[in-house]
Amino acid sequence: MARLVSLLALSIAAPLAAQETDVARIDKRIADWQPTRAERRFDDIGWAPDLCTALKAGKAHARPIFLFTHDGRMQFGRC
Repeated sequence: MARLVSLLALSIAAPLAAQETDVARIDKRIADWQPTRAERRFDDIGWAPDLCTALKAGKAHARPIFLFTHDGRMQFGRC
């Protein structure tokens, strides 16, 4: 009976331990794929929320504006 209980405990514990290892491995792969700070320099640009604000800032600083349009989710890096 004790042997049966220990086999049952092992049959439950082993998959749980393997599942935790899989989760840790997947989390590490996700972290490894994330862009580095140098690759995210795009986020450092002082983006204006709209064209009127950009034009006002451009006039105030005597600088041209750069008009960028995008359809999608920029934070995910996909169009």
